[in-house]
Amino acid sequence: MTKSIIGLKNVTFGYSQNAVIENLSFSIEQGQFVAMTGENGAAKTTAMKLLVGLLKPWKGLRQWPSHLRVSYVPQQISSIEQDFPSTVFEFIVSGLWESKKWYQRISKDDKKRAREMIDRFELQSVVNQPIGKLSGGQKQKACVARAFMSNPDILLLDEPTTGMDEKTRHMFYKIVKSMCPQVTIVMITHHIHELNPYIDQIIHLERRHEPCLN
Repeated sequence: MTKSIIGLKNVTFGYSQNAVIENLSFSIEQGQFVAMTGENGAAKTTAMKLLVGLLKPWKGLRQWPSHLRVSYVPQQISSIEQDFPSTVFEFIVSGLWESKKWYQRISKDDKKRAREMIDRFELQSVVNQPIGKLSGGQKQKACVARAFMSNPDILLLDEPTTGMDEKTRHMFYKIVKSMCPQVTIVMITHHIHELNPYIDQIIHLERRHEPCLN
């Protein structure tokens, strides 16, 4: 039986004195492709930030082994300024910097891996263009390709298909699914019916309508 590697157990969290998440529990097994869904205001992004450790629960436990390497692509990251001083290739390669020493240069193998990501995400036609000049969907694909460059154990994606049409979304799902089971992937999405054929688990969050005092 596959061991669950990350999750939340009976977690409560909120802002000011109002709880937006109460007694939330879920576990995610290694190599799964998991969708996190729910209506607007259901605190999906908050749940993901709790999972990755960017927020601390008021109550409950976070399960996250310390050795795991994680990449997190937040919501709206594709809103890169048009004059951002980087080509698509340079932007994707820069995903390696966090895992390298300050004195290490980008190697031939690093560039080869970047080319593989560019091919996999079908960005060949824009590889030498400024990242800021791309469409919203192309920027999203470039951001996710960049996140894969560091060879994460876990990839967290907050609505990564924003700006993509239906055909491009399905292509994206297939690419991401192909990364499993080497990478555990958690994706926030509103397109759950499209995503159903690709995923292993759904975490559904419901919006709290009654404020809860801590």
